[in-house]
Amino acid sequence: MPRTARRRSASDIYHVIARGINKEPIFKQKREKNNLIRLLLKHLKDHDIEILAYVIMSTHFHILIRVDLKLLSNYLAIVLAEFAEYYNYKHNRNGHVFQDRFKSECVETERYFWNCLRYIHMNPVNANLVKNPLNYNFSSLKEYQTEKSRIIHPKAIEIYKSEFTDFEEYLEFHSKGQKQVFIDVPEEMEMQLVKAAVMILKQKAHILGLEGPYEIIENRELRERFKVQLREELKLTKAKTERLYRDVKSCIIGK
Repeated sequence: MPRTARRRSASDIYHVIARGINKEPIFKQKREKNNLIRLLLKHLKDHDIEILAYVIMSTHFHILIRVDLKLLSNYLAIVLAEFAEYYNYKHNRNGHVFQDRFKSECVETERYFWNCLRYIHMNPVNANLVKNPLNYNFSSLKEYQTEKSRIIHPKAIEIYKSEFTDFEEYLEFHSKGQKQVFIDVPEEMEMQLVKAAVMILKQKAHILGLEGPYEIIENRELRERFKVQLREELKLTKAKTERLYRDVKSCIIGK
């Protein structure tokens, strides 16, 4: 079956994720994270590519990147191939290192851009690796703090400074919740959905002047309206909405 062609972003900005095969922690060690950084930098030279944010986790990495679609595929194909060769050599193994081809989504609005950038930087916090995103050494957040670009393009810092008064305001922005769901490893996407649904539920309870979100769950008419809202806002099927509702209910009342 032929692969689905990637859609070209109107802004030429993409959110990209690549994952180790069989959930393997291919970036578990610092040397492996550093080698990926080296390869990203090595192949940035002489190309019209702007990396705007990144984070390297143990099993996968995220990049927010501005680049022509064809060049994106060529750039990452080289980076991933060289990393796979390095990884197989270091671990005395053969075969694929990454799970299928990398995934990408188009980033075409300013709101989606900032929310996606925040999601990337908050990955280590959401994974309970650190409490403060600044304490994670393999993301672009510190480059924004120091205003010294290593991997990210200097334009990224210019964009950030035009939007935020100072770094403290930028960091505070990272602590805010969001209802959007971004591409990630499957288990992380499920967590995103639950968090987004709980946020929608709490906002609905607040707007209705209720004591708490549990009142919506306990009222048949209100919970059915909530399910409709979930389906529309998160673009879910009816079956997926019902499964998500059960997870939300468990989070709120433990049943």
